[in-house]
Amino acid sequence: MSQSAIELVSIVDDDPFVRAATCSLVRSIGWEARTFASASDFLASGVPSRTRCLICDIQMPAMDGIELLECLEREGLRVPTLFISAFATARTRERVQASPALCLIEKPIDAAELEVWIGRALGRG
Repeated sequence: MSQSAIELVSIVDDDPFVRAATCSLVRSIGWEARTFASASDFLASGVPSRTRCLICDIQMPAMDGIELLECLEREGLRVPTLFISAFATARTRERVQASPALCLIEKPIDAAELEVWIGRALGRG
């Protein structure tokens, strides 16, 4: 399979351990994964337009995940997004429900749940 045929899953999380574990999981399923420590790193990478699924932490410094998704939408990019959070408050849940994101997965991430949601994001679920 050519590199361009592999669907890219981008992971944005300020926690290096979560980034590494999520990246390993995504790659073990068979998708290409790229990781970013912040929303601004992701936006500056040139990768957003190639991203078929975005896995993004909600609570990050500078720009949170919901603000990142709003920024992508303003640029005309509709990227299927899975939010992850260790702090899923009622307010956070309301913000996610009001956004175009597909879901909110609580940390620690359940591998099977993540695989199902990535499949849905890529139109396979």
